[in-house]
Amino acid sequence: MPQLSKDVFEGDDGHLFLVGGSNDVAGLFSESDHNLQLICSEWKVLLTSRKRAATDRGIKYLHCFIPDKLSILRAKALAVTAPMRFPAETLEECEDAELRGILVPLTKYLRKQAGDYEVFHRTDTHWTVEGCFSAYQMLCSYMNIPQKADLIMRNAPAREGSWDLGSKLTPKRVETIRFGRFGIGASRVEANEIVTARETGQVSNDLLLHVGSIVEYRNEGRPLAKVRILVFGDSFFEYRPHMLTGMFAETVDAVMFVWSAAIDWKLVDEFKPDILLTEIAERFVRVVPTDDVDIRRHATNKLQSMLRSQSARGAFLT
Repeated sequence: MPQLSKDVFEGDDGHLFLVGGSNDVAGLFSESDHNLQLICSEWKVLLTSRKRAATDRGIKYLHCFIPDKLSILRAKALAVTAPMRFPAETLEECEDAELRGILVPLTKYLRKQAGDYEVFHRTDTHWTVEGCFSAYQMLCSYMNIPQKADLIMRNAPAREGSWDLGSKLTPKRVETIRFGRFGIGASRVEANEIVTARETGQVSNDLLLHVGSIVEYRNEGRPLAKVRILVFGDSFFEYRPHMLTGMFAETVDAVMFVWSAAIDWKLVDEFKPDILLTEIAERFVRVVPTDDVDIRRHATNKLQSMLRSQSARGAFLT
Protein backbone atom coordinates (compact mmCIF):
# COMPACT_ATOMS: atom_id res chain seq x y z
CA MET A 1 0.00 0.00 0.00
CA PRO A 2 2.01 2.93 -1.26
CA GLN A 3 2.27 6.54 -0.28
CA LEU A 4 1.31 7.86 -3.71
CA SER A 5 2.42 11.44 -3.10
CA LYS A 6 3.48 13.59 -0.17
CA ASP A 7 -0.21 14.26 0.49
CA VAL A 8 -1.99 11.01 -0.40
CA PHE A 9 -1.79 7.47 1.00
CA GLU A 10 -3.55 4.51 -0.62
CA GLY A 11 -5.21 2.09 1.75
CA ASP A 12 -7.31 -1.01 1.19
CA ASP A 13 -9.90 -1.28 -1.61
CA GLY A 14 -8.46 1.69 -3.49
CA HIS A 15 -9.38 4.16 -0.72
CA LEU A 16 -7.20 7.26 -0.85
CA PHE A 17 -6.45 9.19 2.35
CA LEU A 18 -5.24 12.74 2.85
CA VAL A 19 -2.13 12.61 5.05
CA GLY A 20 -0.46 15.90 4.12
CA GLY A 21 -1.84 19.13 2.75
CA SER A 22 -1.90 22.56 4.33
CA ASN A 23 -3.23 21.08 7.59
CA ASP A 24 -0.52 18.37 7.86
CA VAL A 25 -3.23 15.83 8.60
CA ALA A 26 -0.93 12.98 9.66
CA GLY A 27 0.92 15.37 11.96
CA LEU A 28 -2.33 16.61 13.52
CA PHE A 29 -3.45 13.10 14.42
CA SER A 30 -0.01 12.22 15.78
CA GLU A 31 0.28 15.17 18.18
CA SER A 32 1.84 14.69 21.60
CA ASP A 33 -0.41 14.12 24.62
CA HIS A 34 0.27 17.70 25.67
CA ASN A 35 -0.70 19.22 22.32
CA LEU A 36 -3.77 17.02 21.97
CA GLN A 37 -4.89 18.09 25.43
CA LEU A 38 -4.34 21.75 24.53
CA ILE A 39 -6.42 21.44 21.36
CA CYS A 40 -9.25 19.70 23.22
CA SER A 41 -9.15 22.18 26.10
CA GLU A 42 -9.42 25.16 23.75
CA TRP A 43 -12.42 23.60 22.02
CA LYS A 44 -14.11 22.89 25.36
CA VAL A 45 -13.78 26.54 26.33
CA LEU A 46 -15.12 27.72 22.98
CA LEU A 47 -18.08 25.32 22.87
CA THR A 48 -19.22 26.01 26.42
CA SER A 49 -18.99 29.77 25.88
CA ARG A 50 -21.02 29.43 22.68
CA LYS A 51 -23.65 27.42 24.54
CA ARG A 52 -23.96 30.15 27.19
CA ALA A 53 -24.33 32.86 24.54
CA ALA A 54 -26.97 30.83 22.68
CA THR A 55 -28.86 29.91 25.85
CA ASP A 56 -29.01 33.59 26.84
CA ARG A 57 -30.83 34.15 23.52
CA GLY A 58 -33.23 31.25 24.07
CA ILE A 59 -31.51 29.17 21.37
CA LYS A 60 -30.52 25.48 21.50
CA TYR A 61 -26.83 25.12 20.58
CA LEU A 62 -25.16 22.02 19.12
CA HIS A 63 -21.78 21.32 17.56
CA CYS A 64 -20.44 18.45 15.47
CA PHE A 65 -16.98 17.60 14.26
CA ILE A 66 -16.98 15.71 10.96
CA PRO A 67 -14.68 12.78 11.75
CA ASP A 68 -11.82 12.44 9.32
CA LYS A 69 -11.81 9.62 6.79
CA LEU A 70 -8.63 8.34 8.49
CA SER A 71 -10.62 8.00 11.70
CA ILE A 72 -13.72 6.30 10.30
CA LEU A 73 -11.87 3.98 7.90
CA ARG A 74 -8.75 3.59 10.04
CA ALA A 75 -8.71 -0.19 9.57
CA LYS A 76 -8.24 0.34 5.82
CA ALA A 77 -5.05 2.35 6.36
CA LEU A 78 -3.42 0.78 9.41
CA ALA A 79 0.09 1.47 8.13
CA VAL A 80 -0.53 5.15 8.89
CA THR A 81 -3.47 5.14 11.34
CA ALA A 82 -2.13 2.66 13.93
CA PRO A 83 -0.41 5.36 16.06
CA MET A 84 -3.04 8.06 15.43
CA ARG A 85 -5.47 9.58 17.91
CA PHE A 86 -8.39 11.72 16.85
CA PRO A 87 -9.43 14.93 18.65
CA ALA A 88 -13.11 14.58 17.67
CA GLU A 89 -13.30 11.14 19.25
CA THR A 90 -11.47 12.37 22.36
CA LEU A 91 -13.94 15.23 22.82
CA GLU A 92 -17.00 13.11 22.00
CA GLU A 93 -16.03 10.60 24.70
CA CYS A 94 -15.23 13.28 27.29
CA GLU A 95 -16.96 12.85 30.65
CA ASP A 96 -17.78 16.56 30.88
CA ALA A 97 -21.60 16.61 31.22
CA GLU A 98 -21.96 20.08 29.68
CA LEU A 99 -19.90 19.09 26.66
CA ARG A 100 -22.00 15.95 26.16
CA GLY A 101 -25.05 18.19 25.91
CA ILE A 102 -23.42 20.18 23.08
CA LEU A 103 -21.54 17.63 20.97
CA VAL A 104 -23.25 15.40 18.43
CA PRO A 105 -20.98 12.31 18.51
CA LEU A 106 -20.64 11.22 14.91
CA THR A 107 -17.45 9.12 15.13
CA LYS A 108 -18.82 5.97 16.77
CA TYR A 109 -21.98 5.92 14.63
CA LEU A 110 -20.17 6.50 11.33
CA ARG A 111 -17.71 3.70 12.14
CA LYS A 112 -20.67 1.40 12.77
CA GLN A 113 -22.31 2.48 9.51
CA ALA A 114 -19.03 1.91 7.65
CA GLY A 115 -19.42 -1.79 8.44
CA ASP A 116 -22.50 -1.94 6.20
CA TYR A 117 -22.23 1.00 3.80
CA GLU A 118 -19.68 2.99 1.85
CA VAL A 119 -19.66 6.15 3.96
CA PHE A 120 -16.71 7.86 2.21
CA HIS A 121 -15.85 8.06 -1.47
CA ARG A 122 -12.68 6.22 -2.46
CA THR A 123 -10.97 9.17 -4.17
CA ASP A 124 -12.34 12.03 -2.09
CA THR A 125 -12.19 13.26 1.51
CA HIS A 126 -15.97 13.77 1.56
CA TRP A 127 -18.69 11.35 2.51
CA THR A 128 -21.12 9.52 0.27
CA VAL A 129 -24.89 10.08 0.28
CA GLU A 130 -25.06 7.21 2.80
CA GLY A 131 -22.45 8.82 5.05
CA CYS A 132 -24.23 12.16 4.82
CA PHE A 133 -27.59 10.59 5.69
CA SER A 134 -26.01 8.85 8.68
CA ALA A 135 -24.92 12.24 10.02
CA TYR A 136 -28.41 13.61 9.30
CA GLN A 137 -29.91 10.82 11.43
CA MET A 138 -27.69 11.69 14.39
CA LEU A 139 -28.28 15.41 14.04
CA CYS A 140 -32.05 15.00 13.90
CA SER A 141 -31.89 12.85 17.03
CA TYR A 142 -29.95 15.51 18.95
CA MET A 143 -32.21 18.27 17.61
CA ASN A 144 -35.30 16.27 18.69
CA ILE A 145 -36.86 16.55 15.25
CA PRO A 146 -38.25 13.76 13.03
CA GLN A 147 -36.20 12.33 10.20
CA LYS A 148 -37.36 12.32 6.60
CA ALA A 149 -36.55 8.66 5.96
CA ASP A 150 -37.25 8.65 2.22
CA LEU A 151 -34.30 10.96 1.50
CA ILE A 152 -31.95 8.00 1.32
CA MET A 153 -34.28 6.03 -0.97
CA ARG A 154 -34.16 8.43 -3.92
CA ASN A 155 -32.37 7.84 -7.16
CA ALA A 156 -29.54 10.33 -7.33
CA PRO A 157 -27.56 11.60 -10.33
CA ALA A 158 -24.07 10.16 -10.77
CA ARG A 159 -21.04 11.80 -12.33
CA GLU A 160 -17.55 10.56 -13.15
CA GLY A 161 -14.71 12.82 -12.18
CA SER A 162 -11.34 13.21 -10.56
CA TRP A 163 -12.16 14.32 -7.03
CA ASP A 164 -10.11 16.06 -4.36
CA LEU A 165 -7.69 13.16 -3.67
CA GLY A 166 -7.75 11.49 -7.06
CA SER A 167 -6.85 14.80 -8.70
CA LYS A 168 -3.64 15.02 -6.63
CA LEU A 169 -2.18 11.97 -8.38
CA THR A 170 -0.45 11.43 -11.71
CA PRO A 171 -2.20 9.97 -13.57
CA LYS A 172 -5.40 11.18 -11.95
CA ARG A 173 -7.78 8.66 -10.42
CA VAL A 174 -11.39 8.90 -11.52
CA GLU A 175 -14.50 7.70 -9.70
CA THR A 176 -18.22 7.79 -10.38
CA ILE A 177 -20.05 9.27 -7.40
CA ARG A 178 -23.71 9.99 -6.67
CA PHE A 179 -24.92 13.46 -5.73
CA GLY A 180 -27.91 13.72 -3.42
CA ARG A 181 -31.18 15.06 -4.81
CA PHE A 182 -32.45 17.00 -1.81
CA GLY A 183 -34.19 20.29 -1.07
CA ILE A 184 -37.29 19.24 -3.02
CA GLY A 185 -40.26 21.42 -2.08
CA ALA A 186 -38.07 24.05 -0.44
CA SER A 187 -37.27 27.42 -2.00
CA ARG A 188 -33.95 29.20 -1.81
CA VAL A 189 -34.91 32.66 -0.62
CA GLU A 190 -31.43 34.09 -0.13
CA ALA A 191 -28.06 33.60 -1.78
CA ASN A 192 -25.45 36.25 -1.13
CA GLU A 193 -23.22 37.77 -3.79
CA ILE A 194 -20.35 35.37 -3.18
CA VAL A 195 -22.70 32.50 -4.14
CA THR A 196 -24.34 34.15 -7.13
CA ALA A 197 -20.99 35.31 -8.53
CA ARG A 198 -19.88 31.68 -8.76
CA GLU A 199 -23.20 30.46 -10.12
CA THR A 200 -23.27 33.06 -12.89
CA GLY A 201 -19.65 32.45 -13.84
CA GLN A 202 -18.58 35.93 -12.75
CA VAL A 203 -15.80 34.20 -10.86
CA SER A 204 -14.57 30.61 -11.13
CA ASN A 205 -15.84 28.11 -8.58
CA ASP A 206 -12.56 28.45 -6.71
CA LEU A 207 -12.05 26.75 -3.35
CA LEU A 208 -10.73 30.01 -1.94
CA LEU A 209 -14.10 31.67 -2.53
CA HIS A 210 -16.34 29.32 -0.54
CA VAL A 211 -15.92 30.85 2.92
CA GLY A 212 -18.52 33.58 3.35
CA SER A 213 -21.20 31.87 1.26
CA ILE A 214 -24.70 32.37 2.71
CA VAL A 215 -27.92 30.69 1.59
CA GLU A 216 -31.37 30.37 3.13
CA TYR A 217 -34.01 27.80 2.24
CA ARG A 218 -37.66 27.92 3.29
CA ASN A 219 -40.12 25.08 3.22
CA GLU A 220 -43.60 26.43 2.50
CA GLY A 221 -45.07 22.93 2.20
CA ARG A 222 -45.36 20.48 5.07
CA PRO A 223 -42.09 20.42 6.97
CA LEU A 224 -41.75 17.71 9.59
CA ALA A 225 -40.67 20.24 12.22
CA LYS A 226 -41.67 23.85 12.78
CA VAL A 227 -38.07 24.82 13.43
CA ARG A 228 -35.60 27.40 12.18
CA ILE A 229 -31.99 26.15 11.98
CA LEU A 230 -28.88 28.28 11.46
CA VAL A 231 -25.71 26.42 10.53
CA PHE A 232 -22.14 27.73 10.48
CA GLY A 233 -20.17 25.04 8.69
CA ASP A 234 -18.20 23.90 5.66
CA SER A 235 -18.29 21.60 2.63
CA PHE A 236 -19.91 18.77 4.57
CA PHE A 237 -23.08 20.88 4.76
CA GLU A 238 -22.65 22.92 1.55
CA TYR A 239 -24.47 25.98 0.18
CA ARG A 240 -25.87 23.78 -2.60
CA PRO A 241 -28.69 21.35 -1.70
CA HIS A 242 -26.96 18.02 -2.44
CA MET A 243 -25.78 17.43 1.14
CA LEU A 244 -27.01 18.25 4.66
CA THR A 245 -28.34 21.71 3.84
CA GLY A 246 -30.73 20.19 1.30
CA MET A 247 -31.75 17.40 3.69
CA PHE A 248 -32.68 19.91 6.40
CA ALA A 249 -34.38 22.22 3.88
CA GLU A 250 -36.91 19.42 3.35
CA THR A 251 -37.24 18.68 7.05
CA VAL A 252 -37.76 22.04 8.79
CA ASP A 253 -39.40 25.42 8.22
CA ALA A 254 -36.20 27.28 7.41
CA VAL A 255 -32.49 26.60 7.28
CA MET A 256 -29.73 29.13 6.76
CA PHE A 257 -26.25 27.89 5.95
CA VAL A 258 -23.19 30.09 6.42
CA TRP A 259 -19.80 28.82 5.24
CA SER A 260 -17.71 29.82 8.23
CA ALA A 261 -15.97 28.15 11.17
CA ALA A 262 -16.71 31.22 13.31
CA ILE A 263 -20.12 32.41 14.48
CA ASP A 264 -21.35 35.85 13.43
CA TRP A 265 -23.60 36.67 16.39
CA LYS A 266 -25.15 39.60 14.54
CA LEU A 267 -26.40 37.15 11.93
CA VAL A 268 -27.73 34.91 14.71
CA ASP A 269 -29.69 37.85 16.14
CA GLU A 270 -31.09 38.70 12.70
CA PHE A 271 -32.17 35.17 11.79
CA LYS A 272 -33.45 34.21 15.27
CA PRO A 273 -33.02 30.43 14.95
CA ASP A 274 -34.51 27.86 17.28
CA ILE A 275 -31.36 25.76 16.83
CA LEU A 276 -27.82 27.01 16.22
CA LEU A 277 -25.43 24.37 14.87
CA THR A 278 -21.73 24.72 14.24
CA GLU A 279 -19.87 22.10 12.19
CA ILE A 280 -16.24 21.70 11.21
CA ALA A 281 -14.18 18.99 9.53
CA GLU A 282 -11.87 17.35 12.04
CA ARG A 283 -8.73 18.12 10.05
CA PHE A 284 -9.27 21.85 10.73
CA VAL A 285 -9.42 21.57 14.55
CA ARG A 286 -5.92 22.90 15.12
CA VAL A 287 -7.19 26.43 14.41
CA VAL A 288 -9.82 27.29 17.03
CA PRO A 289 -12.20 29.99 15.71
CA THR A 290 -12.76 33.34 17.36
CA ASP A 291 -16.39 34.37 17.00
CA ASP A 292 -15.76 38.00 16.07
CA VAL A 293 -16.46 37.84 12.33
CA ASP A 294 -18.79 40.05 10.27
CA ILE A 295 -19.47 37.41 7.65
CA ARG A 296 -21.40 39.61 5.21
CA ARG A 297 -18.61 42.19 5.15
CA HIS A 298 -16.02 39.42 4.86
CA ALA A 299 -17.85 37.95 1.85
CA THR A 300 -18.14 41.33 0.11
CA ASN A 301 -14.49 42.19 0.67
CA LYS A 302 -13.33 38.75 -0.46
CA LEU A 303 -15.40 38.88 -3.65
CA GLN A 304 -14.26 42.39 -4.54
CA SER A 305 -10.64 41.35 -4.00
CA MET A 306 -11.13 38.34 -6.28
CA LEU A 307 -12.77 40.46 -8.99
CA ARG A 308 -9.93 42.99 -8.86
CA SER A 309 -7.41 40.16 -9.12
CA GLN A 310 -9.24 38.66 -12.13
CA SER A 311 -9.39 42.06 -13.80
CA ALA A 312 -5.68 42.65 -13.24
CA ARG A 313 -4.79 39.23 -14.69
CA GLY A 314 -7.00 39.93 -17.70
CA ALA A 315 -5.35 43.29 -18.30
CA PHE A 316 -1.90 41.72 -18.01
CA LEU A 317 -2.76 39.00 -20.56
CA THR A 318 -4.02 41.56 -23.08
